[in-house]
Amino acid sequence: MADLSAKLGIFEQHINAAAEADARNMIADAEKRAEAMIKEELERLENDRGSVLGTKLSKYRADERKRVSERRYAADRKVLMHRNSLVADLFGEIGKELEALAASDKYEAHLNGCAEAADRREKIDGTVCIYCRKADLAAAEKIAGRYGAKAAADRNIVLGGLIFKYPEKGIYIDLTLDTAFENERSAFSARSEMQL
Repeated sequence: MADLSAKLGIFEQHINAAAEADARNMIADAEKRAEAMIKEELERLENDRGSVLGTKLSKYRADERKRVSERRYAADRKVLMHRNSLVADLFGEIGKELEALAASDKYEAHLNGCAEAADRREKIDGTVCIYCRKADLAAAEKIAGRYGAKAAADRNIVLGGLIFKYPEKGIYIDLTLDTAFENERSAFSARSEMQL
């Protein structure tokens, strides 16, 4: 998981740097064109100081500001859409890696680690029910048997992991890959939000 977090950090930096560079270039280009057009119009105004040209220049400036604003919005939207596509691809790959973990011989050790972590937080006893995906029920029953607890399948667990419910204490410990995946995706989106 540490390797995955490092990959996420590097990927996040790469996405932000590329997106910001693209956006800066698009905006700078639009602003240069606008400045050139405004300068050209100012030169025309200096040649003919009539009020008609002053009015025309004011309208032209307003129109040009509007065009720059529209281009900036389009550039921001394009960058955001590109970023969202990259994030979707990244988390698609992470989902595949989690599925591979759940299918590997390391997965049972992961489930045992979940039980040990939950037991350290709150001792597992006979009142606890350990929830898992249907495919992991045999492994969960084996783990539950060590603690005198119960095991049951939960159709909401798709990727894997375990949930520990302590009904008498009102405690719920979620150590599923599903929740970890969603939390990481939410955190990634929150800290990577771009402002241009």
